[in-house]
Amino acid sequence: MAAEEAAAPSWPVPQALLVTVEYPGLVQDTHESLSRALATLSPCAGPVPGLQSASSALTHLARVVTRGGKLVECRLHPLAGEEQDMQLYRHPLLGDVVPGRELVVRVHRRRWQRRGADGQLETRKEYTVTLVGAVRSTVRFLRMADFAFKPDLPAGSHAHPTTALHRALVEMDVAALQRFRFPPETEEYEVEDGRDPKRLRSNLAMIPPPFFSRMELPFSYGYRQNPASSLQTESYATTGKRSRKTARKGQADSEPPETEQRVVTRYMNRSRWRNMAPVALKFAESTPAPAGPEEALARVPFSDRHRALLERLQAHFEERPVWSRLSLLNQFSAEEARTLIQSKELFAVAAYTFADGPWRDTLVRFGYDPRTEPESRCYQRIHLRGKTPRNPSTRATETRPATHIFDGKNAALSTSTFQLCDITDITIVPLIRADGPENVRETPDITTGWYAADTWESIRSAISRQFHALLKEAPTSTPAPERDRVRWDASVDAESESSDDT
Repeated sequence: MAAEEAAAPSWPVPQALLVTVEYPGLVQDTHESLSRALATLSPCAGPVPGLQSASSALTHLARVVTRGGKLVECRLHPLAGEEQDMQLYRHPLLGDVVPGRELVVRVHRRRWQRRGADGQLETRKEYTVTLVGAVRSTVRFLRMADFAFKPDLPAGSHAHPTTALHRALVEMDVAALQRFRFPPETEEYEVEDGRDPKRLRSNLAMIPPPFFSRMELPFSYGYRQNPASSLQTESYATTGKRSRKTARKGQADSEPPETEQRVVTRYMNRSRWRNMAPVALKFAESTPAPAGPEEALARVPFSDRHRALLERLQAHFEERPVWSRLSLLNQFSAEEARTLIQSKELFAVAAYTFADGPWRDTLVRFGYDPRTEPESRCYQRIHLRGKTPRNPSTRATETRPATHIFDGKNAALSTSTFQLCDITDITIVPLIRADGPENVRETPDITTGWYAADTWESIRSAISRQFHALLKEAPTSTPAPERDRVRWDASVDAESESSDDT
């Protein structure tokens, strides 16, 4: 083993010290391309043609390395079709001079052909490797290029005193500097834009600063794609702009919305259940009420506990087809309500919802469409706004259960959204129960539902007056009414009649 190591060839490293340049561009294997690339490293390179050359660049690189310089500038040539004046405002690329530890070798390849003894041509290849020298320094252009900006000149003018002075200073044009005279100040700082007469543009011709950005290296974001995400292609139906605008502004649209089928490919999280929310319909859509949950939800296996809660949910929807989320949760115990909130897919299996309209955010039984049932006006929701009185002495432990019932006697401080069927105030119930063509519309409206505009305004005004009066008068320690199961039946009328008799 020792004999083999002793017999291995050894090459002496020449004393020549070399400099390598990691050039920020494409360099072809031609003398002309190499000369043009070296000329961009010349300190004389710039907007003045004829001063930069490959020889001056090599002399400059040798001087930088010898004197321990740290920066080398690279002024690239103008792009194809770019104005020559743009070179005045383009900042050079900055390269850092770092120590190098590489070796430079020259590989010479020789190839020839000769005819063998059998008369066939044989191709011979010979490679000769010569050690040129050691790399002492390396110039690396790793910094980001700065922004380039050319000042806009006023319309119809080809020069500006400021830009003319800037050009003379950059090109070191002594004659132009001697001829330059500062024009009188006209205080015309804004002129009309030639492309748009209605707009004004600056007439100052501000030249760009020496550097726009001090950010030299890009941020290392360390972005990593979620391993659970993958590209998936899905098709979905989109609603036209008119339908979305109508639903947003609260105007009814009698025409069915224009829909089109689109295909989109995007990253989706495979470990997350995507369809936990109930199906949401828009009021103006002509789509009928869904008859059941989506197929993916219908196949989801549930535990015995969740199955029991689902059966109770479906039983409540048989009693009452439309529920607000709060009123439905109040039909369960606190522990069961917490389980329902954590398992949102149970709501999606039992009901659907509306994205707008008088039944917005309510849970509706599958197969029941309140837009076609005038009796569903009692399930419309009403939202009130008001400032809740606060008592600084109230402790956080003194919590009260939220109620979905508005009886006109107790202030419901925790909620301001009610369904009409959950309003038991004897002064408001007759307004809700109003019937006849002067009170009930033939077709529902996105704002007032089945009620006429005047009737709905009367209901809303009566509830608002009572609600805000309770907010002002009731102290924060007023006990909230117990959770109760309220159904829309004749019991409410009977109670109101008995109260009137007394």
